[in-house]
Amino acid sequence: MAKNIKFILDGCDISFIAEAPEDITLKQLLKQADKIRPSYCACGICSYERCYGSEDHPTEIFFDYESVKKANEDVNCRIVEKFIQGA
Repeated sequence: MAKNIKFILDGCDISFIAEAPEDITLKQLLKQADKIRPSYCACGICSYERCYGSEDHPTEIFFDYESVKKANEDVNCRIVEKFIQGA
């Protein structure tokens, strides 16, 4: 049986501490996350189709197995090389 990992579903007005099996695929996680309807604004995680339907928007963040990168400097976030608790 797989171990669980804890993570945050984080929105601008509300967040939830969540757990999922550590070997869940992103596709499986998004399928389950799409079922959540928070009581307040939530911009945490959902499938592209649920959030935007069929509209076409450019990708802003790129993930691979070893890194995360912004598409350009206009993306409103910072990416740090090392996780620092509380930063």
